[in-house]
Amino acid sequence: MLKKLVNEALFTLKITTTGPLLIKSGQATVIGPDMTPVLTWRGSKQEVFIPGSSLKGVFRSHIEKIVCSLKPQVVCYPFSGSESREADPRQRQQDYRSSCGAAFNRLSRERRGLEDDTSFVYENSCPTCRLFGSTWFIGRVAIGDAYLVTPQVTEQRDGVGIDRLTGGSSHTAKFELEVVSAGVSFETDVHLRNFEIWQLGMLFAVLQDLEDGLIRLGSGRSRGLGSVTATISKNNKYDGSSGITLSSMRGSAEPDNELWGLGRWLNDGGYGTWKDDMLRLTTPVEHIDRGIRRTRAFADTALISLREASIEQFIQRMLDWEQPAAELTRAGNRS
Repeated sequence: MLKKLVNEALFTLKITTTGPLLIKSGQATVIGPDMTPVLTWRGSKQEVFIPGSSLKGVFRSHIEKIVCSLKPQVVCYPFSGSESREADPRQRQQDYRSSCGAAFNRLSRERRGLEDDTSFVYENSCPTCRLFGSTWFIGRVAIGDAYLVTPQVTEQRDGVGIDRLTGGSSHTAKFELEVVSAGVSFETDVHLRNFEIWQLGMLFAVLQDLEDGLIRLGSGRSRGLGSVTATISKNNKYDGSSGITLSSMRGSAEPDNELWGLGRWLNDGGYGTWKDDMLRLTTPVEHIDRGIRRTRAFADTALISLREASIEQFIQRMLDWEQPAAELTRAGNRS
């Protein structure tokens, strides 16, 4: 969809561990710890990192919970069809829509040319699929692998299973972990393209919870692992600016005192967008020509104002979200 660029947002996210972190490699070891962190080759040596796929999964899962808490039956349950493995499938049906991808698959058997009707697919997808993508189209956001920006520090920890009869430790269920220590920092790049304002607010909502230490990463989260905090880096890798860089194509008509989302750029209601998809900035932020783009950097008070305003629009859009087309709802309800 949209074979052109209308707007982009880029920033560097700095993640710092505030407790032990373990993102398991999944590889068994002959000697040493039973569970070790995932490694990659970088600068001619192996070092720990946080895969972008893990971060994207955590972001999506957390956003689904947020939206579902704001208004049930707005986001989809992407694993429809595996209800037999759920503890309470009825609760899922009350809170989530059926999988967008599965519903489009079923509808495509009845409706010819659905694959080419990208406007219908995007318009009738749930908010998380619009941002992160589905089996029918690529998402708006890309999150890269997070690499070390401070020296690697790991430590080994002992774990032990609990005897269900005595409540004490089971001597036959001992295992060892190798974890990343507290105080280690990683950085990753986040790139959002052709975004609606509420999608920017959706990301800011997750970043706020990360900053407040409310989201854990990796394995063993219920055992106290995975505690992190995150902030937008002061050194944006895109242009070296502080904060978040927003851009549009050179020659565009976006004024300095406004921020336009996809709906305002299209200005025709296409793709299920809103014509009033924009923010009026309390303090104008000047555009600067950079190659084929017009860029501007939001930092300090401008970034705080942008975050608050876009989160407010995110909340309101979710509360006003309409149900998908009736034909898609019927397709989603069929087993």
